Amino acid sequence: MKGLLIQLGVTPPRTHDLTQLDRLLAPVCTGWAWPIEDLRFLTGAAVSFRYPGETAELEEASQAFEKCTRMREKLLPLFE
Repeated sequence: MKGLLIQLGVTPPRTHDLTQLDRLLAPVCTGWAWPIEDLRFLTGAAVSFRYPGETAELEEASQAFEKCTRMREKLLPLFE
């Protein structure tokens, strides 16, 4: 998301909050739309499991992987 923002001339903030990046991307990128629930889930997972002692259960990790894969498939064609 940050890479696409940069390509579109928008300097992204220093954040891992995907909902914040989505708010910046949606108005400048035709064709971008993503469920807010997925963005919140991925933001939480990215922050929670970065620290020692925190782990994801297999089901949660699988959900995150699936959501990331779908998001990547949506984002890549938007790059020119």
